[in-house]
Amino acid sequence: MRDSGDLYEDKEVVSNVRRYEAMKRSGVYAYFDVEEFLMIVDYYMSHDMQNKAVEACETALKTHGPDPELQLKRAQIHVHQGKAKTALKMIMPLEPLLNDYYEFYLTKASALLQLGKDEKSFVDCFRQALELSEDVEPEEREDIFMSIGEMLENGQYYKPALSIYKVASKEFPENIDFLFKIGVCYESLDRIDESLKAYNRAIDLDPFSECAWYNIGIAYNRINEYEKAIEAYNYAIALDPTFYDALFNKGNTCCNAGLYKEGLECYQEYLKSYPNSVSAQCYVGECLFHLGRIDEAERCFDSIITLFSDYADAWFGKAMILGVREEYAEAIKTMKKVIEIDPEYDAAWYQLGRLHAATKNFEDSVEAYQEALKLNHYDVNFWENLALTYYMMDDTLNALKVLVGGLVYLPDDSVLLYTMAAIYQMIGHRKECLENFRKAFSQDPDLCDRFTAIVPANKIPREIAKIIKEQKDNQ
Repeated sequence: MRDSGDLYEDKEVVSNVRRYEAMKRSGVYAYFDVEEFLMIVDYYMSHDMQNKAVEACETALKTHGPDPELQLKRAQIHVHQGKAKTALKMIMPLEPLLNDYYEFYLTKASALLQLGKDEKSFVDCFRQALELSEDVEPEEREDIFMSIGEMLENGQYYKPALSIYKVASKEFPENIDFLFKIGVCYESLDRIDESLKAYNRAIDLDPFSECAWYNIGIAYNRINEYEKAIEAYNYAIALDPTFYDALFNKGNTCCNAGLYKEGLECYQEYLKSYPNSVSAQCYVGECLFHLGRIDEAERCFDSIITLFSDYADAWFGKAMILGVREEYAEAIKTMKKVIEIDPEYDAAWYQLGRLHAATKNFEDSVEAYQEALKLNHYDVNFWENLALTYYMMDDTLNALKVLVGGLVYLPDDSVLLYTMAAIYQMIGHRKECLENFRKAFSQDPDLCDRFTAIVPANKIPREIAKIIKEQKDNQ
């Protein structure tokens, strides 16, 4: 079966397409054999001219009858158009005729995947396609591996995609693209260490690959290794000063690390090339806010809101500024505007809870925190603040229930354990207090101020006071 790659550079293909189009224009019949029709259809598909591809395929089938290869090509077009059920129905009778064609199994697998069939069914077909393509040209074989891997990856079947990419990388060890794909799949599976190994192998192959350094930066940022992430982005930018995505991501990582001055510089540099980037403008406002340049930040957010009245992040920044100024009524109104625009903005619900708490409106505060937790179970601040709000309402039972619930999603989180220890101490449960404090302290001694912020000095148990004193003396 003919390879469909790079057909637009083949003079024979272009000649056939021109002859076919001349026939269509003039209405004067010209003969094309099956192979020539396949070239013409592939040309149109490679140029994303789906209607012309369908028309050429139908013309070919009228000319040559139910030729298996032409029927398979028509099925491929159906798959491309999202008509997997029709494609599958068309090709199933062809299997005895095309069981030695890798493209048959590629098409069948693509249709099965698109229909959401059992994973094993389409993975087995993909593997069969690979077995049948062992004797094709290396470049075509690489394309087959990449095509299969990307179809699985796009369907979020990361494990079988990873398996395909690994086989491809062994067969084509010099192809850096397969290492990138391996890294991306490991990232999607939250196996960042393995992802970094793949990207570093890519660096070994090509130390001057800005894309490899960029991906390393993304991976390190995912695991909060901000210094290493920034270093990787710096390499990417040094290798390609026009790599603006790396510059933008570096700004994000700087902000994650609390380096707002450096982050601001990145975004301002990025805006020189992309002055209309609203997200970058908003991040500039965020940096200014964290740097204490409140008036400048407000002007930045106001400017965005004037042009884009439904840009939730700008309203969020505006609400945060109003909160800092203790203009709570207006801040609450503005934060509600954020939620009106984006009801799933979990940070807005959380900040709304904080604003209500600042006005001693604890019931509304609880409601807002609960909405935040519905959207995101994995932010410790949401759990901690909801628990403390219940505690301020003298509802220690619900405060403890919230902390227990938080520990289901964030097992052994030291913030939650310190808070739980403090509440137990305040209600006279000394044993539970000591148990939770020790567990929290063993994991993160530097956060013991979460305990002392709740428990007055004169109520801190002697054992805990001794532990805290030793910690301070050793610092």
